[in-house]
Parts: sequence; C-alpha cells; structure tokens
Amino acid sequence: MSLPGVALQYLLRGTAENKLYAPSKKAYDHLKAAVSGGPFIVFTRYHEAGVTNIRSHQYAAPKPCKRVLGYDANALYLSTMLKDMPCGKEEVTDYEDPVNAVPLIQKAVLSGKLFGFVKCKLTTPRHLWPKFEEMPPLFVSREVPEAAVPQEMLDYLIQAGRKRTAVKKLLGVFEADDILLYTPLLQWYLEHGLELKAVYTTIEYRPEKCLAWFVKPAVWVTLTRRKPYLQRSSNYLEKVVTER
Repeated sequence: MSLPGVALQYLLRGTAENKLYAPSKKAYDHLKAAVSGGPFIVFTRYHEAGVTNIRSHQYAAPKPCKRVLGYDANALYLSTMLKDMPCGKEEVTDYEDPVNAVPLIQKAVLSGKLFGFVKCKLTTPRHLWPKFEEMPPLFVSREVPEAAVPQEMLDYLIQAGRKRTAVKKLLGVFEADDILLYTPLLQWYLEHGLELKAVYTTIEYRPEKCLAWFVKPAVWVTLTRRKPYLQRSSNYLEKVVTER
C-alpha cells in the first residue's frame, strides 16, 4: 500500500469508463524500446549575485550574475494531465520510402492532424548549434565507444580505481536516427528549426483530454501538502519586511 499505488487505482477507476486498450505487440515493442529516461543536468555549479559571471567561457565581456532564483515546479505532472493524451486503439504505419514520407508527415505533425508517435531521423542544422550549446535538444540511450571518451575521463577512471563498463548512457545529441518521438514534442522541434530527414513508422492515436477529471482533487492534495512551506515563507517575508 502506497500513495502512488492508491493514486494509480483511483486514476484507472475513472479512466475505465472511456475503455482501456492494450497496444499491439508491434506498437508495444516500438514504445518500450524508445524509453530512455530524462536528463539531470547541472548547467553551472556555482553562482553568486554580484560575484560570478554568466557564460564567462563563451563571451569576452560576459554579463554579471545579478540574482539567483529558485522555482518550485512540483505540479508539472498535473499540467501534462490537462493536455491531450493518446487514446483509443492505435494505428501503426510503416513507410517503405522513409525520405519521401517526410513532407506528408511533417505537414501533418505541424498542423496537428497526426497525433501519436513518429519514428524518424531528426537533425539540428549547424547554425543552431550555438542556440542549444548548453543542452543538445535530442536525447538517446546509446553505448559510448571508448574512442569517444575524453582522455581526461579515462585518466580519472584509472586514478579512482574504476573500470569502464559497456553499458548504455543517456546522451544529449544534435542528430538522432531511428528515434521515436511524441508528436507534440516533434512539433516543437520542427517549429524551432530542427530538420526531419526520414520517417520510418507512425503510431497514430486519437487525442483526448481523458485525465482532466483527475487534476482538480490532485491540485487540492498538492496545495494542502505545500501549506506548511507557504506559511513558513510568508512568516519569513513578514519578518524581513518588519526588520527593514
């Protein structure tokens, strides 16, 4: 018995009214193979207002750090639940000519007529590399060959007494082939200049906001859990204002 377990049972109970569909083996294999996890990235290890500079490695006259802000983003899952979800029974289509399929699929994705997943080849044009310097836009799970490991890291492994293992790593890259992307994400990529080079397979679903009913009580739980923190923050701000 756990809170996530109870939430899942409650969620499925409300969703069952709209019928639940299991994906076909073909669709399942595509979706399962595409699971790669998400990045956890430290862009700058230390910043201090009025002391450090922003991107000092990149610009001759970098801007000084004036303020450091922290954001509580604990309701991102709830925000996604208000969006369209893949519903109904899927339709899987393989394309014999992946390159010639690009114009049709790109138009359908940008217009919102195609909703689901697209297995494709996507590239970032060279002139956009500086824009994505700190975080490449595409993420893939791949095994890294030793030839691609910097010598500094190989030296560190020796000093630390660690051995390199042949396991897959989550990589941020500028180009990815045979990658399965959710169409809202693919649409964002295309709108920001990435280029679709080939389309191998599409898994099409019916878009529907099937989880919106779950959000209102979940928001209430979130706000209730945050009350003590909000009260402490309010008391701290009141104290600061009073002292000044």
